[in-house]
Amino acid sequence: MKLFGVVALLCLPVALHAQTETFDIVTYNPPVGWKKNVTADLVSYSIVDNATGTWCQMAIYKSVAGSGNTANDFSSEWKALVKPESYPGAVEPTPTSNANDGWTYSFGVSRFKWQGKDSYVTLENISGYGVMATAHVSSNSDKYLGDVENFLKSLQLKKPVQPIQQSQPVQQSQPTSTTVTSTNPTPTNIIKVTDAAGTQGIKTSTTNFDDGWVSQPYADYVKVVKGSITVLLHYSFKIDDEMRNANDMGVYVWDRLIAPRYRATKIQVFKNDPYTYFKVYFVEADVTETATNKNHHVGLRVLISNGVASCVEIIAPTAAALQQEFPNQDKIATMPNYNKFAVSPGDIVGTWEESTSTALNMYNSYTGYYAGMSATAMASSWNIRGDGTYDSEHKGATGMVGNMSTYDEKYNGKYTLTPWDLTVTNRFKGKTDVYWCQYEAVRGGRVLHLQDKVATAMTYSLVKTK
Repeated sequence: MKLFGVVALLCLPVALHAQTETFDIVTYNPPVGWKKNVTADLVSYSIVDNATGTWCQMAIYKSVAGSGNTANDFSSEWKALVKPESYPGAVEPTPTSNANDGWTYSFGVSRFKWQGKDSYVTLENISGYGVMATAHVSSNSDKYLGDVENFLKSLQLKKPVQPIQQSQPVQQSQPTSTTVTSTNPTPTNIIKVTDAAGTQGIKTSTTNFDDGWVSQPYADYVKVVKGSITVLLHYSFKIDDEMRNANDMGVYVWDRLIAPRYRATKIQVFKNDPYTYFKVYFVEADVTETATNKNHHVGLRVLISNGVASCVEIIAPTAAALQQEFPNQDKIATMPNYNKFAVSPGDIVGTWEESTSTALNMYNSYTGYYAGMSATAMASSWNIRGDGTYDSEHKGATGMVGNMSTYDEKYNGKYTLTPWDLTVTNRFKGKTDVYWCQYEAVRGGRVLHLQDKVATAMTYSLVKTK
């Protein structure tokens, strides 16, 4: 593959004339016409050509504290991201490294086999100033090499004012204290919370995880319980201007979600360094539940991603119990992963659909004149029947508006279902595909997530329409 001949060229950033985007502390040039996905931990781009069976996926992961040893940083990221079960045959390479402006760029690439075809996986780790970020690319074709080169060459990291420190336990974060239970005595937009049963239509509505947590969906949240600890995963909502302009989003949500249900004499607010790139919004207090007069220690973490807020409410008997179960903020941030439920034959039958579109206005970087719009639009529909058959359609368009390439792929065949796997026959070139499948509970419904076990860039997030 040609990629092995250009490793050295990708180890230093190049100023490219294109529209840039920023994720975490990384600024980059996004590939045009690729499917974008953003989570709290990464931003990823993927493209699939159903006609040729080729694909490529690229991702930038949220920055973390570096070890100070660039070789160790690269090795640890490779082991974490290039798993043998996902990249059979991939061997950890000795990275090529270059330094520039206080940053060390370490790049490595390895071949692996995907459905018997030569493929490659690459990793670029950028470290310096006590922090590091990582970009990851995998593909089964050289046809995307131009986009890959432009993407990796464009990576630029913002210098922190001071090195980012390792995550500290909640009680060591030195939260500020206040005797005021609310920053707004009469807050608007109260978030109502009930104990009403869920209406998601999930038949297997209890998930018992191997680590002891048990999840169940309710109308306003997913309840996750282990021992004396209860966690409520409140359903996400869009961030509005009022919340965006608040002094602290954690306190803002506490006033509207927690304060109406509890009496608290003192609130402790997580103290962020003023130069922190991604702030931790965490508030905790000893409280009395107004409905039952029971005493608890409650913590609230507000997670922000792509203009959406997700709230994790922890109800513990004491502050020590909360601290023991959640010794750091990173563990709290993983709790939304427990919004996961098995799929059963009784609730998968129906029509499931997803659609997405993006558009990018292009301007000449020298003249400033408008150069047109690049856009991509994709839609998928799955009809799953009770007799064990299915049909699906996947269509879309990509390119410059007025000269877009389109595709429309249709498949039909049989399927078999286990609680966490969906196997479908007669897919691309008559092959059988196996997907990881699971439900995510949302307000008033559920999302069916499918991910191809081999071509992991192939994912669907589907809602039931019929």
